[in-house]
Amino acid sequence: ELIEKRASGELVTPATWMRNFVRSHPSYKEDSVVSDEIAYDLMIACKEIGEGQRHVPELLGNVRIDPITPEGAYDAKLGSRRAQNEQVLDLLHRYANRKSFGSSSSPPESLSELVNGKAFGDPPSPVESLSELKL
Repeated sequence: ELIEKRASGELVTPATWMRNFVRSHPSYKEDSVVSDEIAYDLMIACKEIGEGQRHVPELLGNVRIDPITPEGAYDAKLGSRRAQNEQVLDLLHRYANRKSFGSSSSPPESLSELVNGKAFGDPPSPVESLSELKL
């Protein structure tokens, strides 16, 4: 419903809403300059919309964003322990083994092989000097 209303013009796009916000800001001087004060106020407004603290009917229609609070931000407490190298390598192997991820027929043997691009063919040769760049 939100997309249909936006496509039909019943609701404004985010870009139009931001332009209107800037144009209607008390500090805007109609000189195409977005001052620090206007930019700050715009970012605060966007943050409040995203966090559900500000409802903007011309942008969202009847869609309401549930307020985000620290108490309800996570269903499970996030762990703070760091991943071990073996865990990172295992995860990278799983991604590299996906058919759509790379064209290599065999998975990389080491983390450095994966990071350096050898798992997907030879990496491009480095440019020796700026004169070699073709723009």
